[in-house]
Formats: sequence, structure tokens, C-alpha cells
Amino acid sequence: MLDGFTFDSGASARTLKVRIPPNARFGRSVRQEVLSFADKFEIDQDELDEFIFAVGEALANAIEHSRSTDVIEVRCQVEDDKILATIIDSGSGFDGTPLPNVTLPPEFSERGRGLPIMRRCTDIFAVHSVPGRGTAVVLGRYLRRKNDTEENDVA
Repeated sequence: MLDGFTFDSGASARTLKVRIPPNARFGRSVRQEVLSFADKFEIDQDELDEFIFAVGEALANAIEHSRSTDVIEVRCQVEDDKILATIIDSGSGFDGTPLPNVTLPPEFSERGRGLPIMRRCTDIFAVHSVPGRGTAVVLGRYLRRKNDTEENDVA
């Protein structure tokens, strides 16, 4: 643990688990850990950029809206054809009714962009929440490998 930030490679080299206090100053470190972890699997940079952006949005929401001092956990794993991240807080949660298909708010709005951004930057998106028990956001991208992209560029 380094000043509130812990991580471990999990049960396998294909899993990363990061735990942080609900403080925005750790957001960049978490994104960097996920980026470093994912880079080991030769994921196309454009896909990775959008995925990391979505993870950052989910983490920012957990920090801001959990209303808890309990740690936030970010789990990331790479499977054969996808990368997944789950951002988990044990905060206030909310009613688990299905989320509406939210559109981006007006251009200069400062609020309400997180969920639409997460949806647009991922192929897999789910929110599980229980009032008083917390929220888990699942994000994922189906992968094209760097080599696949390079072969298509040559053809």
C-alpha cells in the first residue's frame, strides 16, 4: 500500500485488482495501472484509450456519488476476446431499476455526462446497485489485437 493505493495482480497474470480510498487524487494512478496492465496484452491503442476513459468516468462517479469512506475497488481482466473492468463501491447505492437510454446533456453542461460516455466508449456496459449497499459498474471492450490492425493497414 502506497499512501492509500494498493494493487495486486490477482490470481493470474490476466487479472488486476486496485483498491483506493474514495479520493479523486488516486484517479490518475488507477488509470495508469489499468493502462500498464492492459498494454501487456497488445490491445489496439484506440480501443484502450476509450476503455481507459470509460474506467475513469466510472471511477469518478464512484468517488463522487458513493457517499462512503470505504475503499473503491477496480478489477480488470483480459479474456481471449475482451477486456473487462468492474468498479465497485460500498456506498449509498440507488434503486436498481433499469437505467434509461441516457443521451449526452447540452454541450456546456457540467453534469450528467458519465453514463452516456461510458456507454459510448464500451461494448459491454452494466450497472448493478443496491440502496445502502453500493454500486458495481461493469465495462468492457471486444478486442482487436495490434497485429490484426497492422495487417489490415497493409492490405
